[in-house]
Amino acid sequence: MTKYDCKFKLKAINFYKNNDVSLKETCKKFNIKSHSNLTYWINSYNFNGVEGLKLKANKKYSVELKASVVNYYKTHEINPRDLAIIYNINPSQVYSWIKIFDLHGIDGLELSGKVERPSMKKHKKNDKVVPLTDSERNKYINEIINLKSKLYNTEMENDIIKKRIALEMKKDIFPKHHK
Repeated sequence: MTKYDCKFKLKAINFYKNNDVSLKETCKKFNIKSHSNLTYWINSYNFNGVEGLKLKANKKYSVELKASVVNYYKTHEINPRDLAIIYNINPSQVYSWIKIFDLHGIDGLELSGKVERPSMKKHKKNDKVVPLTDSERNKYINEIINLKSKLYNTEMENDIIKKRIALEMKKDIFPKHHK
């Protein structure tokens, strides 16, 4: 979902509520990508007021809250977007917690948000190239020759099998006419 500010969302909601227009027309006027965004904003505004329209960036949630949200989702027949409105949190956060819980259980919810990503360290190239001895080189060359030979034989076997299947299919499709 594109990040729209609270004033913009409120303006779109008021336009929709105060004019006899459809969700689609309102979205077109305000250049909103999806009418489901506008529907979510309207429901969130109706349930939580202006507070429901504010962005909640980088907010930390307790394990208890995460577990409560997932438990509510599992025990009630509710859409995660609607659940996000009830708890006044981002819908993508709800989807994420449900997925984490399904994969890792309650332990996953405890760790979510705390796992650090590995840094993008530059790997040093190993500039040392160790030359092969003649016996090692010959060993690798013989291994390559053997593998190429096996590959060739396998390809030939596959071609024979394919040809046989094609002939049998042709035979089934065009049976000989008996007089």
